[in-house]
Amino acid sequence: MSAIKRKAGEVVMPIEDEDDLLKITPLGAGREVGRSCIVLQYKGKTVMLDCGLHAGLNGQASLPFVDEIDPSTVDVLLVTHFHIDHAAAVPFYLEKTTFKGRTFMTRPTKGIFRWLATDYIRVTNTSNSDSTALYTEADLISAHAKIEEIDVHQQIEINGIKFTAFNAGHVLGAAMFLIEIAGVKVLYTGDYSREEDRHLVPAENPGVAINVLITESTYGVQSHQPRVEREKAFLKQVRDIVRRRGCCLLPVTALGRTQELLLILEEHWGRNTQALENVPIFFISALGKMGTHLYEAYIMHMNQRIQRQFSRTGTNPFDFKYIKTRTNLAGVPETGPCVVLASPGMLQSGVSRQLLERWAPRPENGLIITGYSVEGTLARNIVNEPEAFQALSGGNIARRLSVKNISFSAHVDYAQNSAFIDEIRAQYVVLVHGEANAMLSLRANIIDKYKNTDYEIQVFAPNNIDTVRLHFQGEKLARVIGCLANKAPREGDWTAGILVEKDFNYTLVDPADLQEFAAVAPVVIEQQLQVPYASSFTLLKHHLEQMFGSMQLTKELSNNGEKHILRIYDAIDVSHYSWKQHVEVEWQGNAMNDMVADSAVAVVLNIECSPASVKLTQSPCGHSHEHKDDADEHMHSETDHSESALDADIWTRAGGGAEMATKLAAFMEQQFSQVELSEDRKYLTVRMDSAVATVNTVSLAIETDSHVLRSRLGPIVARIHRTLRTLSHRSEPLPEPEAEPEAEVGVDVLEADSDVKDKHDSNMGGDNDNDDDLEEDVADEMKIDVDSDIDSDIGSDIMSDIDDMSDREDAGKTKADIEPKDEPSAV
Repeated sequence: MSAIKRKAGEVVMPIEDEDDLLKITPLGAGREVGRSCIVLQYKGKTVMLDCGLHAGLNGQASLPFVDEIDPSTVDVLLVTHFHIDHAAAVPFYLEKTTFKGRTFMTRPTKGIFRWLATDYIRVTNTSNSDSTALYTEADLISAHAKIEEIDVHQQIEINGIKFTAFNAGHVLGAAMFLIEIAGVKVLYTGDYSREEDRHLVPAENPGVAINVLITESTYGVQSHQPRVEREKAFLKQVRDIVRRRGCCLLPVTALGRTQELLLILEEHWGRNTQALENVPIFFISALGKMGTHLYEAYIMHMNQRIQRQFSRTGTNPFDFKYIKTRTNLAGVPETGPCVVLASPGMLQSGVSRQLLERWAPRPENGLIITGYSVEGTLARNIVNEPEAFQALSGGNIARRLSVKNISFSAHVDYAQNSAFIDEIRAQYVVLVHGEANAMLSLRANIIDKYKNTDYEIQVFAPNNIDTVRLHFQGEKLARVIGCLANKAPREGDWTAGILVEKDFNYTLVDPADLQEFAAVAPVVIEQQLQVPYASSFTLLKHHLEQMFGSMQLTKELSNNGEKHILRIYDAIDVSHYSWKQHVEVEWQGNAMNDMVADSAVAVVLNIECSPASVKLTQSPCGHSHEHKDDADEHMHSETDHSESALDADIWTRAGGGAEMATKLAAFMEQQFSQVELSEDRKYLTVRMDSAVATVNTVSLAIETDSHVLRSRLGPIVARIHRTLRTLSHRSEPLPEPEAEPEAEVGVDVLEADSDVKDKHDSNMGGDNDNDDDLEEDVADEMKIDVDSDIDSDIGSDIMSDIDDMSDREDAGKTKADIEPKDEPSAV
């Protein structure tokens, strides 16, 4: 397995997305041993690894710094094994915080954790009056019911977080966890051992490429004695103590490495029956026989040696012949010779502390520390052989018994840890679960070891609540499945489909295969808009026909009045209600329909301010339509008409002097950059180069010496005239079309005629002279004001896009199927 190296000269891209940062934060076990709790955050997912208590602290102080992370954001809590410093805070976290995620342990871990946590509650509440347990028995029962089991080598995926358990070899049921989020793989070892002992399987290599390795550093750069030598030294020390008729005290945890020591002692007593048959061995545990039954229940999780022994004899290897199990000190002699294994292993309280205080003053007695001792505990301090130590009840107790430290702790030493790091060859290594000196020494040693090799490695040794930030921006690969995968693509080919993302996995599928392969059902979105509109249906129909051609017309009658529905391109319904002040636009959402609907809405919104609407809704005009050849005379005639019409009519209806002048100035500023309004707001001064003109804001009369400026202002003033008239009064609606014979069901479907002239002839009877006059006015307006007709500009752009999209999406349709069959007549 090769190391992940950065290529020479590779450009380091800046971090644009915070989600591309993998954050690793120790809330416990950062440059310390105890209260292990590591948090991973990546791509919006949060995983907590272990949640234990500090053996050397009490109460809230023994907890990890769980308040640094919002518990409600944690998706998954993974617990590696049942020891107090890795699991004892789990009930507190599940019951006393806002954590709503899921919790996983292996089956042996869950079974044994229940009883060890019960023992923690009992010991804490009875042995130290200054401290009480962080949770009750009821909390423990409730939390235990929420814990889910995971088997070794089983992979579970939750919301894009994949995790797999592997054997860790530390204690029965201990697991490493391989976590994968968005393709980034993190291996958390927890406490692990690569040495096979009498009953456990050693830690295993997952055998996959690992990006980040989070590993313990308990022993730093120290190396253990070979196992055989340690066992000999241990048994010799036990024999020496009992031969001098002393009491041998072995402080241990209730379950875990204790069972390994019990197997060693049972085997040694069996080989030396005559010499040791009168020397009793006591295992004092609140669990009593329960511990034996638990180990018998999980024999299939142990190594082949234990399983073969169980299969051959049919007896439980942990049902000991020479070892007596007790739940209290009853029957334990005051004097030796005897051997007693008692918890807790740190000598902070409990039975082991009581026996130490009882036996410490007698020199024939002996104490053997067999596990790792946490800093700040009596087990760590007494290894230095002080002359006295403080009793739980107060005062000092003389220490005369012998003290030896022969570790059977199932933690990797430097040799095992270094070899495992070399096997995994992760680009990043994060050290946890080690005291500061041990951790920093190991970090320096690893960096130095690979300094001049092809293995580029970065090693971190964070403190508690210090975050390691690692940037990952892997390639996003999409699987092509379904009918898109029928043809193998060649280089340069493009493939179009729907990209489906689920839990950081990408799939490209054809829309037709969406439900089958992506488990996604297509949903039709029905959209509806209510657009303000207060004019007649005839005017609405006229403008929509100019944009979309012929439309299907449906008429419905109700008690409230008439409802007309115009269907555009057999996709968009525009409904006009005679009793409502709006029209409703309804359609099924897709790219083409949305564009057509946008065009229809734009047309409706601009109907009432369109110059064409003004002409269509005006009564027949009384002024002459004769046009003189001279342009100046035409402009003067139109201006004179404006003066007579606006002075008494529009000025009053549009709101009076100040408001009208402001509106007029706004119109002018859109056409000329230099426009000034007089203080009395009755005159506008317009400048164009050196030419100057004055416009009366009341009469709209133009005064200027410049023929060029007058020719430009004339049409603009005319447009302002028409627009202000539209804003100042409600136009009279056109006559409604003649009623068609009603069907029995009360709904008629008519094909709207696109020929506007024929429509007016049929609906307006014999007013042919007025019709001709009206058509001439409208045609005039369309020629003069084509740039000002807003709905035509918007519609033409959108319709151009629609035509392009129709060609792409309606491959099976001809252009005639989509566009109107009859071109609308010019009005």
